Amino acid sequence: MKLGWIDVRPPHRTRIGHWAKDGEIPRDPRVAQALAYTFTRLCGLSQALTPADLGMDPSAAPDRSAEPPASPAATPGQAGDDPTKRRTALTLIGGTALSSLAPLMTPGAASADTARAYTHHATLTQLDPAGLTELGETIDRLGSTYSAKPPSELWPTAARHRHHVFTLQHGRRHTLSEARELAHHAGMLSVILAWIAHDLGENDLVHAYCDDAWTQSEQAGHPEVGAWAEDVRSTHALYANRPLDALLAATRGMAVAPRKGNAAVRLSAQIARAHARLGQADDFEHAAVRAHNYQQQLPLHGAGLFAVDAVRITSYDASSYVWLGHADRARAAAEEAIGHYRSFPAPFRAPTRLAIAQLDLALAHSALGEPDASIATAREALDSSRLVDSIRGRAQQLDRTLRCHYPQDPEVAEFGEELHARLAA
Repeated sequence: MKLGWIDVRPPHRTRIGHWAKDGEIPRDPRVAQALAYTFTRLCGLSQALTPADLGMDPSAAPDRSAEPPASPAATPGQAGDDPTKRRTALTLIGGTALSSLAPLMTPGAASADTARAYTHHATLTQLDPAGLTELGETIDRLGSTYSAKPPSELWPTAARHRHHVFTLQHGRRHTLSEARELAHHAGMLSVILAWIAHDLGENDLVHAYCDDAWTQSEQAGHPEVGAWAEDVRSTHALYANRPLDALLAATRGMAVAPRKGNAAVRLSAQIARAHARLGQADDFEHAAVRAHNYQQQLPLHGAGLFAVDAVRITSYDASSYVWLGHADRARAAAEEAIGHYRSFPAPFRAPTRLAIAQLDLALAHSALGEPDASIATAREALDSSRLVDSIRGRAQQLDRTLRCHYPQDPEVAEFGEELHARLAA
């Protein structure tokens, strides 16, 4: 704030409220002088106001070290301490008495400097553009290298960056375009945190971060962030044996996902396998057509949380055929997916997806009367470098299936004990 010869930092609205309602006096006498000068100009007064006229004369302030009066009315006659005058003056700058500024709302009283001030304030920011760029790069790096570290190691890094964005959103001045960019970064980080929570089996955290990502996407005007959140929610519901919730989440995400974007491709496959999990064979076949149409245009493999590739859709088919009871088709799809996953170069390896495909193959072997092959394949899956919650759940499902189909098989009983010990470790 620079008025005449007075140069001070503009006060915050809450501080003005304390001056108006609580009788506080600005610590810096230049603030009171600046306000008096401002009101003199705004009100077109011929006689200049003084800090005392506003009840802000430091020399008239009571000794704060002394015992406070019993009530504000105890010293009504103190010079310059008129609460009514104080409130009237301060509400002008606080924005609660705009009608008092009506004389300024005419062309003759307008000033080009006022318009320039509007423009200047629209671009004021405390953010470093390089910092925003670095945030975007960090999110890309977290997503593309997601499978390289265990979820428990990823959580502190992602959580720290998410809170950093929160402090920038609510503790630093920024432009409207920067606010949208921050909301986009916040949403994507919450999607990553939701995936980590899914891998750790933290149900409440999954939903909390998905909800946050959806809200941030609305604030950012970037609906694909919300679509990615529903991709997580659908996967989590599916592995939690809530297929209807999985279908609802995938459908909700599909409704906002940009057409032919990565999220839309993933969600089309989610809808298909959710129908399969519900035992809706006709609906699955219909939805799978859409997913396979996308598949024809996709690269064979892709890296990271937000990639789409042809093999993922094949692996989803394997799960779907297991649930629909098509063991031969499940075995073929799972073997195809496993072969591709094993051949991928290091940056594109997906240990979680490989293990899930192996467990789908194990379930297919079980359904085809091949318990030994089922157990051997399951052991390969349990050697995964990322033994996340979805792998644990699918392995437990396999154990129940084997015990149900082959209750007298000693190898099945041994595998069950081995699995229990491994998951308890």
